[in-house]
Amino acid sequence: MEEARGPLHITEKIMRIIAAACLAGMAAMTGADVFLRGAFNTPIFGCEEIVAILGVIAVGFALPYSHYQKSHIGVEILVRRLPRRTREVLGLLTNLATLCLVGIITWRMFLYAGTLAESGEVSMNLELPEYYVVYVLSFGFFVYALCLLADVAEFFRKRGA
Repeated sequence: MEEARGPLHITEKIMRIIAAACLAGMAAMTGADVFLRGAFNTPIFGCEEIVAILGVIAVGFALPYSHYQKSHIGVEILVRRLPRRTREVLGLLTNLATLCLVGIITWRMFLYAGTLAESGEVSMNLELPEYYVVYVLSFGFFVYALCLLADVAEFFRKRGA
């Protein structure tokens, strides 16, 4: 299945690597901040903002990977007992509902980033433009929506074959 996704799979893989790097960066920043506070009583200026930004990127970029790993929370104890056809239709309905929700979130987040860009909103300490982070997060949701759309298309492709 991974080869069949093509460019979407490559994008998801790159996003997964970036998300992992952000998690490692969060750990390194937090560790360095704790060490410097303890050893030299000198915190890293803006560490909380950097860790928060890395966390947003990690979450947004991990969405497509977690979707394909099926690591979202589900009600497996009930669904597992249903017939295969019913499980497949339920999966389709879940994907369609999630696609609608994620599509709306992506759209509204993109508009919100534009509003932030127009207003010139910046972070408190480092004065970084916040709209970049919102655009990056909306991109993560957009790729997640494409993954859901690919699964919906795959459902109908199987039915047509």
